[in-house]
Amino acid sequence: MRRLLLPVLLFLAFAVALLPAQAQEPVAAVIDGPTSLAPSTTRLYGITVTGGPGAVNGTFEISYVLEGANLAGGDPQTPRILTNADGRFAVNITTPSAEGTITLFVKATSRGATNETTEVRFAIDVFRPVELRATLRNRGAAAAVNVSVVFYVDGVRVGDTTVARIDAGGQTTVNISYIPVGLTPGRHTVRIEADLDGDGRISPDAGELLVIDFFYKTGATNLPAILGTITVVILVLLVFLLLAIRRQRRQG
Repeated sequence: MRRLLLPVLLFLAFAVALLPAQAQEPVAAVIDGPTSLAPSTTRLYGITVTGGPGAVNGTFEISYVLEGANLAGGDPQTPRILTNADGRFAVNITTPSAEGTITLFVKATSRGATNETTEVRFAIDVFRPVELRATLRNRGAAAAVNVSVVFYVDGVRVGDTTVARIDAGGQTTVNISYIPVGLTPGRHTVRIEADLDGDGRISPDAGELLVIDFFYKTGATNLPAILGTITVVILVLLVFLLLAIRRQRRQG
């Protein structure tokens, strides 16, 4: 019986020794960073490599480069190589000066007793930003505080900001800049919502909504769309509304 038990134990020990190699995760790479940028812009991208032989007392290596039809001004245009032991990399990417779609190509290698390699690509849309601007003027007798302003283009929310305070008789200009990915040349609609009374609801009758048409990329140019003092009615209605509410409360 003991003679039979010894070979069985040896077999189990051999099987356990082989288990970690069999359970080893394959090498994988993930790129993290913005999917859209303005031309000639430099941003930091994170690249994480996991699994493969390098996961146990090994090393990880990446080779990264930009790919695209027009990379003038972009960087890197030739592969760059980095190596470390934890598989976490931070790399600077500069977009080309021309609009279009480029690709960040990464070849990742996990090095140990053997080597395993994987490849991953990350698309980046490069477009000149469109500026949306609204001027808010307070013609009332009371200050307006914490006014939330939200911008939409063709029904899609593209940005927001909060005005901390506008003194009575004062004015302020708010603006956002967004990358118009997929925005075709022609007429588009901008909607501005301002939560003037802070109740979390937008009331068009209270002057909290403004809709304006604008043209994008008319002809061969790419001019930013600017919304100016036409939006002053938003805050004007706000102040009168708040004063009316306060008077009603005092009279009550």
